[in-house]
Formats: sequence, structure tokens, C-alpha cells
Amino acid sequence: MYVDLLTRALGKGGEGHRSDDLLRADLVHSRARLRATDADTRTPVAEALARELSYDGALIRLCASLDVPTGPACFANPVRERTRLEGELTARGLDLSTELEAQPA
Repeated sequence: MYVDLLTRALGKGGEGHRSDDLLRADLVHSRARLRATDADTRTPVAEALARELSYDGALIRLCASLDVPTGPACFANPVRERTRLEGELTARGLDLSTELEAQPA
């Protein structure tokens, strides 16, 4: 079911080609929102799901731009695929934890 939702969410992105910097900014912003969900146990389930879909969509778009193979079908286990892709990005020199900390709150 999550794979279907993610596929639909990605299908709505008609924004065209975006620079790697904008894709990275989207990823960092959506990651911050996802972490806020983790810290707040009062976040409604629908909002938490929307934040996960937003983050995973941003992750897929950035990875596609950098030729890191992935796609919605790889998200049958979202936590495992997120971890794998974040590791791939780190291996390519993108330290998401540092970039996240550098963003204003």
C-alpha cells in the first residue's frame, strides 16, 4: 500500500527539471518535518504519513538526479530503503545530518 501511495505522490510532480541544489533543499526541509513528526507523538497519523511520503519523494527525486538507482517499488520496507539511499548520498559526499543542522529552525 505504501508503494502505491508513493507512486501516486511522485506522479503528481509536474515541476519539471530542478537543480540538484533545489532537490537537496527539498530533501533537507522534508527531513526536518519528518524528524519533527518523530519527536511529537501527538502528530495525527495522516500527517505523519504525508511527511513520510514527502521525504521519500524528495529522496527519490534527488537520487534519480544523481543516478542512484531507486524508485517507489524499492520502498516495500521504507526504513531500509531510506537508510540505503541516505548511505548512498553520504558516500557521494552529501552529509544530510550536517546540512539539516545548518538549516534554520
